[in-house]
Order: sequence, then C-alpha cells, then structure tokens
Amino acid sequence: MAVPNIQQIMEERVFEIDKIAKFDPDKPQKNYFYETDKTVGAVWCLEPGQEVYLHSHSNVDDIWVCIEGTGTYFPDLENEIQIGKGMVILAKPNQIHGMRNTGKDRFLFVGFAAGSLPMDITRY
Repeated sequence: MAVPNIQQIMEERVFEIDKIAKFDPDKPQKNYFYETDKTVGAVWCLEPGQEVYLHSHSNVDDIWVCIEGTGTYFPDLENEIQIGKGMVILAKPNQIHGMRNTGKDRFLFVGFAAGSLPMDITRY
C-alpha cells in the first residue's frame, strides 16, 4: 500500500472556505466541497435577500455553521430565529429548516449532512 504524500492529503482532507465560496447576485449558491458514503459538505453563499427554501430530509441530520453575516433561520413553518457568525444549527431528520439573508452583507455558512446518503428533500 502506497503512503500518500502531503499534497494528496491536503487535496482530500483540508479545505479553504474562501476558495470554495462563490456568490451569485441572481440566486443562492450551494458549493459542494466533499462527499463520502456517510457525509457531505457544502458552503452556502447568500447575497442580501436570498434564501434557502424551507425543506426537510428524512434520512440525514443537517448541520449549518454560520461563518459570516446575519440571517433568519426558519425552524418550522411559524417561527424565526436570528442567526449570526459563530452559531451552529442542527436539523434532525424530518425537521423543517430554511434560511434567509436578512442582513446588508453577504451571508456564508457551511453545511454538513450526515446519515444515509444520498439525502432526500421535501420542499415546503
């Protein structure tokens, strides 16, 4: 078995959010940066006013880590929670979740889905 060199390790296991993040003035961006048989990671990039629609997954936990900006998190069809840098959000299977950039600056968060991939999506 060949031993991987440091460059291979870096490409497979070390990720730089600034290099992954891509914003689009017309629609929110979900930038995938890795996937295994158990988890997937993506960097979400929302310009002011953009949103991730309300949805749920029956087969994964969805974890969002807020890196920059502010927004409104929707934990169900009726409530709102103000979210900002440094906050972590968990949506367990079948829990509704969504996000809107309600700030004046760009909103960036990293999402991880863990469970039985591929994940399903139910939109509300």
